[in-house]
Amino acid sequence: MSEIKRNAIKIGLLGDSTVGKTAICNSFMGVEFSNDNLMTVGQEKLETKFVLDNGKEIKLSIWDTAGQERFKATSFVTLKAAQGVIVVFDVTNRATFQHVDQWLSTIKEELPDPNLFLFGNKVDIEEREVTEEEARSYAKKMNLKYFETSAKSGQGIKEGFKFLVNDTYTKVEGKENHNIKIGEDDDEYEYVTGCFGKKKKVKKNKKQTKS
Repeated sequence: MSEIKRNAIKIGLLGDSTVGKTAICNSFMGVEFSNDNLMTVGQEKLETKFVLDNGKEIKLSIWDTAGQERFKATSFVTLKAAQGVIVVFDVTNRATFQHVDQWLSTIKEELPDPNLFLFGNKVDIEEREVTEEEARSYAKKMNLKYFETSAKSGQGIKEGFKFLVNDTYTKVEGKENHNIKIGEDDDEYEYVTGCFGKKKKVKKNKKQTKS
């Protein structure tokens, strides 16, 4: 049987308004930084091809969501199928860091266990209100991989996305493989196409097996 390749990963960005989610997306996509980025209203999707560390090429969808309270419900509906989520805060604005707890709590309630990451953005600005040590300590406590980023200089953006996409892909692949039972009676099971085109083994409908 030839290998069926997964071909897509969906990543979403969440966080307060003005933390730089759109600028992070633009930086990753190679768009020149601008201080005049318009505030995101609703959601915006970016798509690109991405080559994993194992050499496979996949389609990467990045969803940039609005941070305003009135758009939160819509943002979480959009990200229901996301395999990975980046929560972004602004290291020069302590309130955005304090709100990370709220974002994580809502993610736990609304989304089906995505792979989570934390980006501390705007590290190019000297006047920080959240130190790197404090952010890393919090990320460790919450079991999150943390990256210091600057959409303006590009610091940490490529590195962060490379790690999170590869890590997310590996975990999705592991979950898919875990769902395949080995050594069962093949007469009682059949292979069906699941997430990302992965074949998984499921028990046949009893009515089908008797016919």
